[in-house]
Amino acid sequence: MNVVVFLAGIADPKWPLSAVSTDVVKARADNHVALSPFDEAALETAMKIRDGWPGTRLTVAMIGGPESEILLRKVAAYRVDRVARIDARTLSPWDSRALAARLAATLAELDAGADLILIGREFGDCDAGGLPPCLAATLGWPFFGLTQHAEWDGECLSLLREQGSIEEKASVTGPLVASVTNDRRNRLRHPLMKNVMEAKRMNIVTVTPPKVGASRVSLAEICGIAAATREVACRVLDGPLDAQVAELAAFLGPWSARP
Repeated sequence: MNVVVFLAGIADPKWPLSAVSTDVVKARADNHVALSPFDEAALETAMKIRDGWPGTRLTVAMIGGPESEILLRKVAAYRVDRVARIDARTLSPWDSRALAARLAATLAELDAGADLILIGREFGDCDAGGLPPCLAATLGWPFFGLTQHAEWDGECLSLLREQGSIEEKASVTGPLVASVTNDRRNRLRHPLMKNVMEAKRMNIVTVTPPKVGASRVSLAEICGIAAATREVACRVLDGPLDAQVAELAAFLGPWSARP
């Protein structure tokens, strides 16, 4: 089985954030980049699939500029077969449909024989979650959302998710796009130190997306949101305790008349 994992990479919350800007590529480069919880879940799910079927080929791709390569080397330490950086300069991350078209067009260069695409349920898009189903629609592949776990039954791979008190299972019998959400069963493992050292020598391929599916939405403005001013009406009771009780009773008097 050939599995492709798309990683978003997000601003590391442990570091101060850079100023917001319509130049999203530069804004990303100014931040420290880390895997999101959903990136980690997708990567761990892919490795669990490989654990159950040793012949699995695993390709990992991340959108970004040169600043992403440090993080990609950390990903390479999980012994993935191929690591690629998708050049972000021509992409429109605010437009899920256009971004999905570009990612779909890069698939042939990443792995023309891909059977399964795993992607975090959110792709660094602030809860929008529109990219995974858009990617499936663009490719014309089935879509299975909110995957929590993958398991093998002989030669049959199944993806599982929970909906309330119900567990749903989908058999992977052909090309499929699956979005992955975080779950106790897909917490990212730690790489072996020897693999960390080998990853420093691994070649990271840069892929330039074909010019297809240009965005019809222009990002005209982006700015930070000022925190709303909180107005709190507060009275501090002082004086003798009897006086405070009387003042509080007078204040609550009108409320006691309500039905």
